[in-house]
Amino acid sequence: MSGKVLTVAESDSCGAAGLQADTKTILALGGYAMTAVSAVTSQNTNGIAHLHTLEPWFVEQQMRVVLEDIGANAIKTGILVNSEIVNAVGDVLDSYRDHGIAVVVDPSIIARRGEQLMDETAIATLKRRLFIRSTVLTPKKREAELLTGMAIRDIDDMRHAASMMRTLGAETVLLKAGEAASGKAVYLLATESDERIYERPMIATKRTLGAGATLASAIAVSLSQKMDIITAVERGLDYMHHAMLYARDYDTEAGPMNHAFAIEKNAEALAKDMPRTGKVKGSPT
Repeated sequence: MSGKVLTVAESDSCGAAGLQADTKTILALGGYAMTAVSAVTSQNTNGIAHLHTLEPWFVEQQMRVVLEDIGANAIKTGILVNSEIVNAVGDVLDSYRDHGIAVVVDPSIIARRGEQLMDETAIATLKRRLFIRSTVLTPKKREAELLTGMAIRDIDDMRHAASMMRTLGAETVLLKAGEAASGKAVYLLATESDERIYERPMIATKRTLGAGATLASAIAVSLSQKMDIITAVERGLDYMHHAMLYARDYDTEAGPMNHAFAIEKNAEALAKDMPRTGKVKGSPT
């Protein structure tokens, strides 16, 4: 394993998003995953039935004991619920700002069905405390609109919104803003010195639960493995795309992605290469 990632997020009881998506992604891409639980949800593929928030001091303690012991090369955040938890996370990031830890902030403000998960006070705290510490900020369109107060309708609006979020302190912004006229998903990457627009084919599937967490975690583990921003983002987009493409059908309204697609393919290839003796062809006796 290469690269240690601490994810601070909610636990998802159906295993599709949150900490579960984070840890699966980090493992699949060769990293070591650690967790600090911010909230516990009872949810399934239909949505969140209940969200139980943990005490801010306990969220902070989970982070500190891990960082003091194993340490981390990257930290990724998910649903932080309220301003008290955001401040607790911000305090830890402030303490470790000189340790060279990459920080990926997934501003999980909007649930899949459109429910707002943080109130205005918490959103303001998120902008004030975490943007300044973020290496990469990964908002979806509606989240970017809440964070900037502007409507996003086209590429120029995406540029303006990304610039605003960078002005607030985010080092790099990766913004997803729906579909282009070509029917592809559009992402805008804005850094201090570069701008790139990525288009990915839209996949005809409802098995997209946890896509935001998956993308942010893939970027985080890539940064922990010393990849540059551009490479980390492109790897994250490719991984998320394939996790959707190879997702299993569980006969539910929506569905989880397949974070293990690469592991499965490697296992299949290994199985084909295994003679009846149980030894891999060409391996030492």
